[in-house]
Amino acid sequence: MRVLLFAVLLSLMSAPGRAATIETGMLAGAGYRIDMPKPWNRGLIVFFHGTWDRMGRFSDSEPLPGFLRTLEDRGYAVIQSTYAEPGWAVEQAIDDSERLRQRFVKTHGKAQQTFAIGMSMGGLLTVQALESRPSVYAGGLSLCGAITPADALFARDFALRAAFDFYFPDLLGALVPVPASFNPSDELKARIEQAMKKNQRAAESIHHLFGVWSEASFADVIASSTSDLRELQQRAKGNPFGNANLVYTGSLDDAALNRGVARYEADAKAAAYLSSWYTPTGKLERPLLAVHTTGDPLVPASSAFDYALIARRAGHEDHFVQQFVDAEGHCTISDDLVVRAFDDLLAWTRGKRPAPGLRH
Repeated sequence: MRVLLFAVLLSLMSAPGRAATIETGMLAGAGYRIDMPKPWNRGLIVFFHGTWDRMGRFSDSEPLPGFLRTLEDRGYAVIQSTYAEPGWAVEQAIDDSERLRQRFVKTHGKAQQTFAIGMSMGGLLTVQALESRPSVYAGGLSLCGAITPADALFARDFALRAAFDFYFPDLLGALVPVPASFNPSDELKARIEQAMKKNQRAAESIHHLFGVWSEASFADVIASSTSDLRELQQRAKGNPFGNANLVYTGSLDDAALNRGVARYEADAKAAAYLSSWYTPTGKLERPLLAVHTTGDPLVPASSAFDYALIARRAGHEDHFVQQFVDAEGHCTISDDLVVRAFDDLLAWTRGKRPAPGLRH
């Protein structure tokens, strides 16, 4: 595959006694970055980031995230792609990242062990990488990962947004489709916060229905989720979501909500697209360690149990472990905890399976 632009941009010291080079460029329409330590321990980390709002290129002047920098200091090479498209680019990201891995092997040689690490959407890409290429990856670490089937994850967001419209009509505009002009601006979030304060009963109902976020974070959650729904409607060329067959339970008045909430049917072709990108198979032949925060408003920690069930049905539950951190927010796991989780994954590849539960 032709490399459109390649440059070795700088050589720097990332730790006493260890030099590293940073390579950035474009490969088949996707930006990439390779952090190559010297000496190299023959270990490779393919890092899968989450959704980006717009296309971008990696900068040589920005340091790696702390946990990746620590692993590089230990001698691991780190590669990552921007993906050829922004948003829920699962379809593009898996091929872009594999293309980059193959380029790395051609340039630097084959790694003795390759690990997948992903955050948020990147967690699902980590799952897909392990399920589809067990001969390549020794194991994977999913951090705050959206590892449940994609259609199930976003069905929750869609149901939340429809319920919000019932309680606060006309505040956010149309849901199907979400207007292309929708902007999750600070001004919009301020209006959401004000509306919630004026109607405490409605706010309490929503909290009971989907209560994994704090009052302070809700405006950002509903605005960001609506933006995600818009992007997926555009990507799937139709509305992949529906709540026509959903019975809402847990609000302060379920009967009123179920009678009054607007109902939507999913477009079959659009729904099939979202299901394809991606529904995990559970065919997990390599260790997968997932770490979530208990107070994640975007990817609930409980959703990872869906993957445990999928892996169990496929006969591979012994290759999956979920751990949790008592913390608020999405992807707020500390660098130190991530590094120790990676150490557990490394030990697991040598036969010591970590225990599920609280991550210390």
